[in-house]
Amino acid sequence: MKRKTKEKIWVYLDGFIQGLVNKYDPNVIKNEVIKKIFFDERKGEYKPFHMALLPEEFLRIQGFFRSFSTSLGQGVFEYIAKIIAEDSGKWEIVKRNAKFLATSSPNVQSFIDSLLENIERKNIKPYPISLPKPVDDSKKEIVVDLYLKDDTFDYFIEIKSPKPNKDQVRRTKEKFLYLLSTPDYNAKTFFAFPYNPYGENKKNYKWSFTKIYFDINNEVLIGNEFWDFIGGKGTYNDLLTLFKKFGEERSKEMIRSIIKF
Repeated sequence: MKRKTKEKIWVYLDGFIQGLVNKYDPNVIKNEVIKKIFFDERKGEYKPFHMALLPEEFLRIQGFFRSFSTSLGQGVFEYIAKIIAEDSGKWEIVKRNAKFLATSSPNVQSFIDSLLENIERKNIKPYPISLPKPVDDSKKEIVVDLYLKDDTFDYFIEIKSPKPNKDQVRRTKEKFLYLLSTPDYNAKTFFAFPYNPYGENKKNYKWSFTKIYFDINNEVLIGNEFWDFIGGKGTYNDLLTLFKKFGEERSKEMIRSIIKF
């Protein structure tokens, strides 16, 4: 990864983390509010003995971690992916959250609806698939998380958390099928996950919803496979090293800001 790319990502991470830290500043969110978050009696979570034993500083850090885990999701990785792809020199065009017109020809719609039902019932495999040619020029708008173009292909990539729910997976597959059916594009589509929750080995990925609708080896990019695809070989390791360095340099400052010790 280029030095300027690392600097851009560092600046972005700095703003991202500072925004979360500010939310949990004791001057902003009081201890009483923190306790209610964890021990909300309206949700049946009131635990007076837990509340009595646990220090407020611990709860504040736990609250920050919850918020961090939720926030470090699709949007953050989309933004970082765009920075990396733009600076890599691999792509003629890089777009994030871009709109495209895909076929909505009635014969294609009917085929895709039937296909998705059969895939869900496991009557057919999700890949490869032979798609029909549109019988008319009707179109529908489709938005993709990341679009990359080189001198051969249009790459449409959806970036999601590595354990997407069933609706997310099905909608993504449907979106890809419409794009692949559109003669205007020489399309390749990928469902991308920033990391593998089951470890570094792609073969260990087990999330059932993804495996129902997608062929893991041909349609899914996970972890290092995704980052190295958009940025070149070694991108994943460079990015992980950058995250570690940022964490090491900023961790004490983050803790001090959250609990004011």
